[in-house]
Amino acid sequence: MLGDNSQAALRLAASLAGGERAALLLERFGTAHLQAAIAPEGDPLGDLVGTISEPSLELLVRRIDADASSFPFATTSGRGMLLLPGIAESEIADRSREQLALLATSLAESIERYSLVEYADELSEGITIFRYPDDEPEIEYINRSAAERLRSTPAELLANPRRLFQGAENRRSALGWLARARAGDNSPIEQRFQATNGSYYWISVHARPLPDRGGVPRALVFTTDITFSRASAERERTLAACIDASDDAIAIYRVGRSERRLESFVYGNKAFHALAARESPRGVVWLCNANGDNLIQGTFASLRADGTLRSEVQVRDRDGRILSMEVHARYLHSEAGNVDFFTLSLRNIGERIAAERERRMLAHAIDESLDFFAIGDFVPPSEGGSHIRYINPAFSHLVGYEADELIGKTSGILISPNNTKQALKTLTESIERRKTVSLELMMRTKDGRDIWCECVAQPIFDDSAEGGYWLTVGRDITLRKQSMSQLALLTWVLDEITARVTIYEPVLGSDFQVAYENAASAERNRYLFLELIREGGVVRKLVNDRKFAASPLRTMIANDDGNGVIDIEIRALFDGADHLAAVITIERDLTATSSPEGYPSAARLALVTAGTQNILHAPSPEARLRALSVTLREGFDASLTVEPCGDSPYDGLRFDPQHHRATMSYFSDAPKRALVTWEAPLGELELTTMRLALETFIGSVQVGS
Repeated sequence: MLGDNSQAALRLAASLAGGERAALLLERFGTAHLQAAIAPEGDPLGDLVGTISEPSLELLVRRIDADASSFPFATTSGRGMLLLPGIAESEIADRSREQLALLATSLAESIERYSLVEYADELSEGITIFRYPDDEPEIEYINRSAAERLRSTPAELLANPRRLFQGAENRRSALGWLARARAGDNSPIEQRFQATNGSYYWISVHARPLPDRGGVPRALVFTTDITFSRASAERERTLAACIDASDDAIAIYRVGRSERRLESFVYGNKAFHALAARESPRGVVWLCNANGDNLIQGTFASLRADGTLRSEVQVRDRDGRILSMEVHARYLHSEAGNVDFFTLSLRNIGERIAAERERRMLAHAIDESLDFFAIGDFVPPSEGGSHIRYINPAFSHLVGYEADELIGKTSGILISPNNTKQALKTLTESIERRKTVSLELMMRTKDGRDIWCECVAQPIFDDSAEGGYWLTVGRDITLRKQSMSQLALLTWVLDEITARVTIYEPVLGSDFQVAYENAASAERNRYLFLELIREGGVVRKLVNDRKFAASPLRTMIANDDGNGVIDIEIRALFDGADHLAAVITIERDLTATSSPEGYPSAARLALVTAGTQNILHAPSPEARLRALSVTLREGFDASLTVEPCGDSPYDGLRFDPQHHRATMSYFSDAPKRALVTWEAPLGELELTTMRLALETFIGSVQVGS
């Protein structure tokens, strides 16, 4: 049997292979023997130690485990093999396989009476033997790899074997390793350990019990530096958390280097899986474009020569919605293995595209607007004034300057000196204080004219170096100013005349309200039009008929004191949509006298007024004609005859008081002409009253038809 060196080597071999079994086989003089073995208690391998004798090493290996991993070596007196039963070679990492081969060679040297220390120092694994006198840990042996992690050398550490355990954390760890080894717990653990310079590193620890020496407990500890892998894992977890929190959809695919095609899906963050349309049978997650084609394959095929791609595409998500996405793709070459990687990042740019569309619409609306827009910087008047940065075409058309003539100039060149001092003071103070200002201002055009503008200047604050800008919006109100002056003059004139002028506007339903009245109308405070409307009849019909705009209604009404009459003319105004906009009435007083040329008597007026109302309310042209005939006969002793017009042109009313006659054309069931004649001479106002009756008849027939 070999000594402790062989046992330590076997434990190291089992640790490197990740198993619990190891055997040392030797063949001398044509006979193979199982020289040493490590296995769990009760394992059949343990029962074979020192009892099996076979004619050859190959037969002994086949008998123990034909599929085991074996590492052969040669000695001066024969050959040997380090055997790992129950462990296939595919399960051993490349680095561990190299170390096991080195261990097998060193075992051969050990068998020839060489020390294990020579090959233990060549291993990347940390090997340390701890002893625990008085239950306090100290170092009995440490190889070079373990010492380097502690930022020291084996000689320095063995010179002061308890130096490492002055810190409570290292002491607790060392005591814990002994307890685990004695309890038979050989599973690896990850632990933080402090080096001699105060820094920390992470190790994976395998502890094995060793026989006591002089009554002092001992433990063999194998350590692997996992600081980098642990940090890498931590970085990967952090990066994965960050990527998962990203709104961008990110995915990684594996690429077969030989055929340069996508092989499998490696990773996708939450946003990508929420977007992904489906999975292929091989588990590859795909996306589709708006046409239903494979977006991933299409993007991969479109990579540029440098292995990158940036484009904007339409993506169909798993719910069938079409999303606008910006795609960033990259081909990543891997130094390890025969595969590369393809990364994909997609960002939803729907909001950006919508915002750009809105900006374009807004810019187009500003360019096409009849109101003027101007943008200037924040330079206050005390420092020279705001400089113009932008004007729209309406502004250029208004002031006569082209845009390039004003950009960069101060806005003061557009302010007319004819503005009031108060207006200029208000404008200056508001701009100095960066406060919104709204006022009417005279601006000076390129050709020297002054025009009136209604302006609103508003500060817009942002994070730029200037702090923001001025936005000025306005319109030309020169014509409005002139109209207001003309309206004021017209109002003054209307107030000076004696006729009563009133303007009515329609309100809800079929009612009217007074919108304007001159001084004479306000003084009388009687609104005959409203009285006629309340009575109903043809007046309401007339004012809502478009024909009434061309043929105003005139009638006479007895004065409320019985002295004379009121002549009222009613005209309707319609808007562009043929809706009644307003009604204008003009009322004049006609006072009765005893002169033959004076106004008609109250009796005659009452007769004519009644006849006129009959004309207006008659249900047909023939009934209106009969009412007119009665009115002419009773009020003026005049006669009425009707004859067809034939081919004669329609010429309306022809009133001939000199020859005591009048003719009028109208349309009933056919064009007709009426002849009115009278014998006795009539005064001027009597003739006027007769003419009003004839006009009323013609107007009612036209509206009725």
